[in-house]
Amino acid sequence: MDSDVVIFWIVFFAALVGMAVALARVRSVGLGWVALYFAILLVSVFGKLEEQRAVIYVAAAMWLALGLLPGLIGRLYYRRLLQQQYSAARCLARALSWLHPADGWRQQPEIMRALDLAQQGDLPAALGILKRFQDVTSLTSLTALASLYRITNQWEDLLAWQYRSYQNLDRYPQLLTVALRARGETGDLRGLVELYDLHKKTIAKLTPPANRDVCRLMLFAFCGRRDLAERLFGGSLAMMPASGREFWLATADLAAGASDSAKRQLELLLTEADPPTRLAIERRLARGLTPAAALDPSAQKVIENAALEHGHEESFGAQRSLFSRQARATQVLIALNVLMFAVETYCGGSDKPETLYRLGALFLPAVRAGEWWRLVVSLFLHFGPAHLAMNMLALWVLGPFVEFALGARRFLLVYMVAGLGSMGVVMAFASGPNGEQLTAGASGCIMGLVGATAALMLRGWRREKAVSARRRLAAMLLIVGVQIIFDSVVPNVSMTAHLSGALIGFIATMILRDRLTGGRAG
Repeated sequence: MDSDVVIFWIVFFAALVGMAVALARVRSVGLGWVALYFAILLVSVFGKLEEQRAVIYVAAAMWLALGLLPGLIGRLYYRRLLQQQYSAARCLARALSWLHPADGWRQQPEIMRALDLAQQGDLPAALGILKRFQDVTSLTSLTALASLYRITNQWEDLLAWQYRSYQNLDRYPQLLTVALRARGETGDLRGLVELYDLHKKTIAKLTPPANRDVCRLMLFAFCGRRDLAERLFGGSLAMMPASGREFWLATADLAAGASDSAKRQLELLLTEADPPTRLAIERRLARGLTPAAALDPSAQKVIENAALEHGHEESFGAQRSLFSRQARATQVLIALNVLMFAVETYCGGSDKPETLYRLGALFLPAVRAGEWWRLVVSLFLHFGPAHLAMNMLALWVLGPFVEFALGARRFLLVYMVAGLGSMGVVMAFASGPNGEQLTAGASGCIMGLVGATAALMLRGWRREKAVSARRRLAAMLLIVGVQIIFDSVVPNVSMTAHLSGALIGFIATMILRDRLTGGRAG
């Protein structure tokens, strides 16, 4: 496998998909990302046409440093923001401002500095910083203005501002969380529910997932649904500080009519709250909240549907961590693949055909001579570090979810059946010169997991009409399509193994039982 060709096509497809996503979200992410991915495409194609390895590597470095790295930093940034660790968020925002100065990140460190000052008790200094952005119309300035109203608890003014510039919610859906809260804080429960219902499709697409759940938290808490708020805190909002979780649970109790216990909890929180939160608590204690009992059946239906959608996302859309107890089999598989690669390197090198043959790569004449063990061993051998890295990254992403859905035993069964089956299909179709080629790698197993995920999503869509399942099913079909194109243009890659592995994984999973259940509003 030619690593230069593989790197080129990985960078090319990654940049092409990245540009398509950036164009679809250009109003919120800015033109900087579009220009970046277009530049990466140009550099990579130039390197390919001119057969300049160094230029291809430059394109790969651009993608890693200016595409992948900012994405990872952005996830950390939003995590720290939700945890109210504004000082750390400011450092991450500064790093993003260096990598992407054209997309509004230059002002973001100052906004984080203002929030940090407010948290420390220096409200005048924080307000002084945020007021600088009042006359600007970018997303950064709108975020700053919303923060200004939020930390001073001027919810009536914020609501009036939103009514004057309501089109901003369509242009910048990131503002929906504070828009929903403004209606709840001012007692407009009907307006809160209607706003959520109006933008429910947009909310379902917000990234990262915590942004979706913060919108749901506003709906559930102000509508008195403590049970549903607690479910959010068991998922993506678990990272929220304990005081923040207690504040919103007390809010839900207050809205539900449990005034005495809610007020006691809020009074306890006063002693440890930062100044902005203290203002919010004092407002709660002084004014109370509109009773959720006033909601009509249509509003209750919106709440139940939001809870159901959250349950579907938890079952069908949430990524699972490789480091959880429910991903032990995936961890073992990655360790075995890496261990075998170390053995390849020690025994002469993973790019040496004789080494791979000696260790057990699939070789049709040898298998026909009785060396059937090669069918299994070949699944754990790889042609070079790029081949290993691609497969292990895919296993890292796909494995934990499929293992969670099927359980460790059924997961391993699908993994091995897809791998062995794909190797069997390769043998069945091998003829002429292809019958003398070495075949190795976990790609058939990995594509089996793609097929398994597609089967789980298809079942979820048919069984529960889960939109998140349908969306992820479309993503799996896109992966298969990209894989077909990739296999068509990259030499020495087995399309037969990949497609047969995906099909076998799909069929096997459709036969097996899964542990996924959609959300119940309860």
